[in-house]
Amino acid sequence: MPLTEKELSAIEDQLSGEKLLITKFKAYSQMCSDSEIKQKCDTIASQHQAHYDKLLSFLN
Repeated sequence: MPLTEKELSAIEDQLSGEKLLITKFKAYSQMCSDSEIKQKCDTIASQHQAHYDKLLSFLN
């Protein structure tokens, strides 16, 4: 069943939000000198990457 225009728009909005969070947490990781915080930022970026990939799968 094809997605409606509203559903597509919502997924696109979510993709944009997830991409922004990935970028931010990767940047935060690069700025950290504390290895524990750096690792946490990398983990969070990876979680948002997984969300992004899952959302993208709905478009294929």
